[in-house]
Amino acid sequence: MSPDQKKRSDDFKRNISTKEKRRIRAEKQGQVGTLSAFSSMGVVGWTVALPTVLGAFLGAWMDYMWPFKLSWTLTMLGVGLFTGCVFAGMWMNREKIKIIKEREEPQPKESEPEELEPKESDKNDEQ
Repeated sequence: MSPDQKKRSDDFKRNISTKEKRRIRAEKQGQVGTLSAFSSMGVVGWTVALPTVLGAFLGAWMDYMWPFKLSWTLTMLGVGLFTGCVFAGMWMNREKIKIIKEREEPQPKESEPEELEPKESDKNDEQ
């Protein structure tokens, strides 16, 4: 076997081993439920919606208190939307980092069965 074939073979074995360990870990952890997926979407949705609505209300109040030729409502709506998108992006990045760390962290090795050495009585039987 040439060195190139050996390297590819080793890479293939390592890749398969990594995927199998990941699959076993996922089976142990269980499947992500529908409610968990909806809650993640809800967090992102509320993270964007809440600052947007609060910005609109703040802008409407500012329009009432300090009238100006530019609309404070639209300005603060945009500021709230931008803020919400930044917070949602930060949350999603944090979740992505958790997933990457979980993938890369070495899992404790399960105890491998020890090879049994023949007992003294078995050795005597062979002779």
